[in-house]
Amino acid sequence: MSAPFALYVHVPWCRHVCPYCDFNVYASSAPPEGEYTAALVAELAAHTARPPFAGRSAGSVYLGGGTPSLFSGDAIATLLDAVPRGAEAEVTLEANPGTVSRGTLAAYRAAGVNRLSLGAQSFHPPLLATLGRDHTPNDTRRAVDTARAAGFDNVSLDLIYAVPGQTLAHCEADLAAATALAPEHVSAYALTWEPGTPFQRHRASGRLTPVGEDDEAAMAAAVAEHLRSAGLERYEISSWARPGRESRHNGSYWNGTDYLGIGAGAHSYAATPFPGRRWRNERVPAAWRAAVAASGTAIAADDVLTEAEARSEACFTGLRRIAGIDVAAFAERFGVALEDAFPHVARLVDDGLVERAGQRVRLTARGLLFADSVASTFV
Repeated sequence: MSAPFALYVHVPWCRHVCPYCDFNVYASSAPPEGEYTAALVAELAAHTARPPFAGRSAGSVYLGGGTPSLFSGDAIATLLDAVPRGAEAEVTLEANPGTVSRGTLAAYRAAGVNRLSLGAQSFHPPLLATLGRDHTPNDTRRAVDTARAAGFDNVSLDLIYAVPGQTLAHCEADLAAATALAPEHVSAYALTWEPGTPFQRHRASGRLTPVGEDDEAAMAAAVAEHLRSAGLERYEISSWARPGRESRHNGSYWNGTDYLGIGAGAHSYAATPFPGRRWRNERVPAAWRAAVAASGTAIAADDVLTEAEARSEACFTGLRRIAGIDVAAFAERFGVALEDAFPHVARLVDDGLVERAGQRVRLTARGLLFADSVASTFV
């Protein structure tokens, strides 16, 4: 039987667009649910009727955005009914805490969603205001309680730290508030200043001042220590989970699993034919929907990787995992030893940024602080 793939479904609407966000999202509180869902089903059918996804099932499904919780339980059920997947598939839905109710969550659970990812971001109202979020801390608390009542036993919370105006005490209070809700998973990200966003323009004009490097490092250390103390184990640079609750879907992006992205602007990857291929969809929802109606798919760019590109990707994605790069698997796939392909690994070891651990090369504790810089050396 062919190996399962990961399925990502992009819902590109939010009630409003947060000023730090550079995702493919559009402001709408009433998106065209029926038309969009029908097009998703058609696009999925077209891709799963031919290689590399024909005859395969989805081991994980991730409904992301945007705000998928703007869609009804009926729409989510229609989509999931069309997905070829096994009974044990992980099915995640992202939700804004202010958009869910007992009824909608129960409907998502009945549709087949078994993992909920809530965008908490902070429990400090002024920081939520800075981030442009339209929910309150109590919305997040209610959403978790309501999710439990609706039958969800796998809940993840997203947090953002190093937000302008945030102190270490704020960060620690956010961590305490998050872990008090006993989530199975937490994703904690340092704020990134993406080009073209209002945040980046406000920084350039002096309206916003970034958190200092030392303060950001102190917050990163507090995140790691607090979540570890709360019983969550770090398994990826920005992800912590209780044993057995690691995100299978997110892991697919780091371990080389094929993934199919459907919806406006979604990205896909296939490892075969060697050395691999990446493609992305039309970004604008109307253009995406028109392309799907015309040909079944909506591919806007399609790139066949070179072997050098595939080797680089295997390294910088592998290093996102705390377990690191499997050097035996690397050699088997590429026919060359890791340190022959990338001789500078020895220097990274000498600098204390990576270490050899059995059959793996992984970031050290110091290397985790400079993860992006280390990854860039493999590009």
